[in-house]
Amino acid sequence: MSTTPNISIPDQQGKLAVVTGANSGLGFGITRRLAVAGAEVIPAVRNAAKGEQAIAQLRAENPHAQLGMELIDLANLASIRDFATRMNAAGRPIHLLIN
Repeated sequence: MSTTPNISIPDQQGKLAVVTGANSGLGFGITRRLAVAGAEVIPAVRNAAKGEQAIAQLRAENPHAQLGMELIDLANLASIRDFATRMNAAGRPIHLLIN
């Protein structure tokens, strides 16, 4: 018996999602599901190498996935401020923020 819930995510075309901790565990799974649903997803990670590895895996599974990557350390206020500045400078609204 599978323990993976069958959760349907509605179409997310045109939505921008930021998911922290997206290189592993729950964050990785959420990033995968949102990308499949059509969202542009920005995995926000602490480790660039691990983030790039996760993105490569997601793109191998879904070549049309719209994925970016941003570095952020949620335990560091300067890192959070820098992340917010970069996102604000991009001028695009974040529709989903999953921490």
